[in-house]
Amino acid sequence: MKFSTTALLCFSITARAFVTVSRTRTSFIHQHATINHSPLKMSTETTETSSEASSTESFEFKAEVSKVMDIIINSLYSDRDVFLRELISNAADACDKKRFLSLSSEDAQEKPEIMVKCDEDANTITLEDTGVGMTKDELVNNLGKIAQSGTKNFVEALGDANDDVNLIGQFGVGFYSAYLVAERVEVITKSMQPNSKQLKWESKAGSSFTISDCDDSVDPIATSGTRMILHLKEDAAEYVDALKIQDMLNRYSEFIEFPISLWKEKTEYKKVPDVEANKDLDEGEEPKMKTVPETSSSFEKINTQKPIWLRSPREVEEKEYNEFYKGTFRGAFDEPMKYSHFVLEGQVECKSVLFIPGQLPFDLSKDMFDDNARNIRLYVKRVFINDKFEGLMPRWLKFVRGVVDSDDLPLNVSREILQRSKVLTIINKRLVRKSMDMIRAIAKDEDEGQYVTFWNNFG
Repeated sequence: MKFSTTALLCFSITARAFVTVSRTRTSFIHQHATINHSPLKMSTETTETSSEASSTESFEFKAEVSKVMDIIINSLYSDRDVFLRELISNAADACDKKRFLSLSSEDAQEKPEIMVKCDEDANTITLEDTGVGMTKDELVNNLGKIAQSGTKNFVEALGDANDDVNLIGQFGVGFYSAYLVAERVEVITKSMQPNSKQLKWESKAGSSFTISDCDDSVDPIATSGTRMILHLKEDAAEYVDALKIQDMLNRYSEFIEFPISLWKEKTEYKKVPDVEANKDLDEGEEPKMKTVPETSSSFEKINTQKPIWLRSPREVEEKEYNEFYKGTFRGAFDEPMKYSHFVLEGQVECKSVLFIPGQLPFDLSKDMFDDNARNIRLYVKRVFINDKFEGLMPRWLKFVRGVVDSDDLPLNVSREILQRSKVLTIINKRLVRKSMDMIRAIAKDEDEGQYVTFWNNFG
């Protein structure tokens, strides 16, 4: 089947599209009257002029799909690591759809979860979720149409009931980020709709894809879900390293609502009897032991952190704020001097937790106004976007650390660039105000040593 490009106009990238321009053709047929040239006679024949009605033809924009795919793969994203963020977000959306649809189902449903497995021998990464799965039509529409967002369509179909779901996707291009690292992608899926068959979608990022029924050689999906197998490019072999994948999961998806498990190999050392050393063992003598390594593999849950900014400040204890601070900013071994947990509502909505560190962050030790300091972590619906945005916090407050989660921020399609807007200005003002409130609270503290410490660190 051919990829459809119906919604390509949403891109802010100029593609080399082959456009057929509508042409208006107007032809006039002039019939000249025959004139009698007698000097005192006027002709009795009427001059007639007929014109053909103008016709306008409409055409659809067309594009060379392979070139559009090349633009998405090589130009839309600046960091190829984000492929994992995009695919995990898609899996989380599938799980959330299943959770929502299961509310009205009497059948017992498998608990939604996401699993990631690296295979160094096969040079593949497998991502599997126990979400809603897809039918054949959904495979064609969701994966075969570039910029067709299945998540966005699902939310629109819910209408007023969409407050009960927390779906991430909106642009319909995240799936294709897989080709940043993969030369071929297989998608095995089974819909949660009754009597659904297990299907296989496959493509090499060209202009076509195939869909077929799965044979017996493919591991069956128990109830419903999707298994995505990335056959990595030669220059992407680093991504079969489970430790690297774990680091990426911790960076981008540690606050995803559903459990994310990574297939990891563990080595444990056990003591066992030393057969050789015990050959000449005297009766009653204690047997000699030796230590041997024992390797096992299993899935291990990665996202153990809780997004405390989504909870009410009244429900969070000080100990939880301290643990969150150390867990989120992994280079921080101190405890925060002050924190501020607030919700911004109205024309702009966002949730945030800000911290004033107990000591000067290491990355600011050389330059207090370092523009590259990563002090504010931006999230959209629990998914980490970036921590190097300009405009969220002024340079003179670079020492303030925190997280901001907002659906209203104007991000570009790749979700890597924050565009200037009124929304950003409103959030910036609130962050500055809350930071100043924390500084004033430190200055008014009965313990004068608090402000002295603050001034010595950041003054």
